[in-house]
Amino acid sequence: MPIAVGLDIGSEAVRAAAVNTGSATPVLRRFAEMPLPPGAVVAGEIADEGAVVEALSALWKRHRLPRKGVVIGIANQRVIVRQVDVPHLEEDELAEALPYQVQDAIPIPVAEALLDYVPMEEFTTPDGDLMLSILVVAAHREMVEGLVRVARRADLQVASVDLQAFGLVRAAFGADLTKDSEGIQGLLDIGATLTQIALTKFGITRFVRIIPTGGSQFTEALMAGASMSREDAEERKRSIGVVPSGTPGGDDEQASLSRILTRTADSLIEEIRGSVNYYLTQAGEHSLQRLIVCGNGARLPHLANRIARALGTRVEPVRVLDNVSVGRVGMTEPQLLDLQPVLPAAVGLALWGSYVVRPRNRFAHLAKDRS
Repeated sequence: MPIAVGLDIGSEAVRAAAVNTGSATPVLRRFAEMPLPPGAVVAGEIADEGAVVEALSALWKRHRLPRKGVVIGIANQRVIVRQVDVPHLEEDELAEALPYQVQDAIPIPVAEALLDYVPMEEFTTPDGDLMLSILVVAAHREMVEGLVRVARRADLQVASVDLQAFGLVRAAFGADLTKDSEGIQGLLDIGATLTQIALTKFGITRFVRIIPTGGSQFTEALMAGASMSREDAEERKRSIGVVPSGTPGGDDEQASLSRILTRTADSLIEEIRGSVNYYLTQAGEHSLQRLIVCGNGARLPHLANRIARALGTRVEPVRVLDNVSVGRVGMTEPQLLDLQPVLPAAVGLALWGSYVVRPRNRFAHLAKDRS
């Protein structure tokens, strides 16, 4: 049975999901995580390779995960995603011509970047030229090579490096990804230090933005605004949350702390709303049909309520376990349900190339190790 392992290297932990992708419905065989020391990964980039190698080695040894078929996700400010219109070419020809076709559209010298693309639509210009709209992924070569190097040092065989947002979409939408829907659907992942937005239509991801703000900013706001330790701020953040939209705040200490969190939330929500509105305007779309939220940062009480009111759309929590079968993972159902907000990245990366992706949708695979 083909088993793929999705690897999510986050700011606070490394997470891995082993998924059997050979059956009609993917089967989650194992999910495990290992905490990282502070500063080992900063805003999605590895700062301490030794610490990450140690965590990966311990994770694989403790949970006996497969060492082959590992798909690593990338998500940081050194990854650029742009829609570009190019002349219609055969796939091999376009792959060869890609650096020349997109060099003016990305802020990275093509010699220093690894490039891939997702084809979207064909169209014809007024002059009769056949064109193709593509979503280009450009990643700094040294950053990707660093990820692969760390995996190899932990004795892992890398099958692919994938844009993490693509994996999030696969896991969050599951078979719905292949259903024809005329509306735009969104995925919002709020991690520890990054927030990712992905918008899809007809099963194809059409827009991705990575915002350098996450759950840790809420913690730091409480630390600065209420003179709290990090531990106390984390605890109060999870218990208090933001002010529900349309609800007047009180005057007690809890209300004061909630207002601090709400100011941080509203700043992030404005970034999210601006990104969504930008895409809708550029694409000539009228509204966002629904938004699925995930990530540890999305656990913040009442945050989904404020996002829904600000964007004027339906907001739903991610339900990865509706899209995969669950094998003998060694966890109880309540444990798995509690982990659902952080499952999508690793599970979706393991689904790279699986049934939930339309055949014409070639997801990014920016570096390979077939040894």
